[in-house]
Amino acid sequence: MRGRSSSSLAGWLAIGWAPYSRRSEMFARELGGPLHCVHYLKFQSKPHAPFKYILQAVKTFRILVRERPAAVHVQNPPLFCGLVVHWYCLLFGARFVIEHHSAAFGDAWRHLLPLTKFIVRRAKVNIVTSDHWADLIESWGGNALVMHDPFLDLPQGKPYPMEDGFNVAFLSTFAPDEPVDEVLEAAARLPDVNVYITGADHKRLEGGYRDATENVTFTGFLDSNGEYLGLLRGADAAMVLTTRDHTLQLAGCEAFAVGTPLITSDYPYLRGLFPGGTVFVPNTADGIEAGIEAMVQERFRLRAEVPEARRLGQVEWQKRLAALNRMVWPSERDVERSTEPAGLGEQKGGLS
Repeated sequence: MRGRSSSSLAGWLAIGWAPYSRRSEMFARELGGPLHCVHYLKFQSKPHAPFKYILQAVKTFRILVRERPAAVHVQNPPLFCGLVVHWYCLLFGARFVIEHHSAAFGDAWRHLLPLTKFIVRRAKVNIVTSDHWADLIESWGGNALVMHDPFLDLPQGKPYPMEDGFNVAFLSTFAPDEPVDEVLEAAARLPDVNVYITGADHKRLEGGYRDATENVTFTGFLDSNGEYLGLLRGADAAMVLTTRDHTLQLAGCEAFAVGTPLITSDYPYLRGLFPGGTVFVPNTADGIEAGIEAMVQERFRLRAEVPEARRLGQVEWQKRLAALNRMVWPSERDVERSTEPAGLGEQKGGLS
């Protein structure tokens, strides 16, 4: 089957097992193929995982067989999505690249390490977000390519109502690596600064954050292309924090994409990712408080630095994108296959 069918394959296709993935959408746009977000049942729910993965695997394979892409971009985690894509590529003579989020290397997936190494070695390219993860991939026998973020143009979004004064948007999902308590303590010391905290449902908030000061607003989860972008554009500064080194701050990249200066955790990796327009802080209440005060004082200079930092990121992205295509399509005949449309499915950037 592999030899007979490979000549009929063409173009890129991106797959993500999530309700929505801005980074997968970005790769689909840049590679010129459709994006299919495949998702059933509740997102990030362990009790639902066995059932949803079976449903998502079946739908993913049907999409791939229907559209017959020559190359597939797949995000990890979850690892099982990459496994389904590998089966398709093995059967139809296609090739695939895996984009590994830093969570893929965390404790939650450590028990599947042998399977991870298996998939890593069979991917044409493993896209990672830092040299640290690239070294790990290569130690497993895989081909690695570091790709940060191009800070692409984002939709205008929907305006988000904000208070008078200095407004900071803490872009959070209440993940374990986010110092939410420290942010709340810092906010309590800065009553003249309005802090908007995204993420978390009302039940979780009622369980532990009822005593937050009046200058703190919990927005809940916002529509990614609606009020979330409105909040990001309207804020005087965005804040994205992590206690986990070597973690790409996608929300920080979104802030740069819309021209908003950033407060983020002080790691060498993040200093390289955000070369201007940024205040770097330790993940402590004292450090966060000092960082917000520095942003208030230097906000005009820092905002003016964002466009140049964004431009530099876009230049580097184009170099890495060209390297990705060379690694995936090493011959002239391969390049021809890569530029033809894949199937009769959705248009570029579409979701399913």
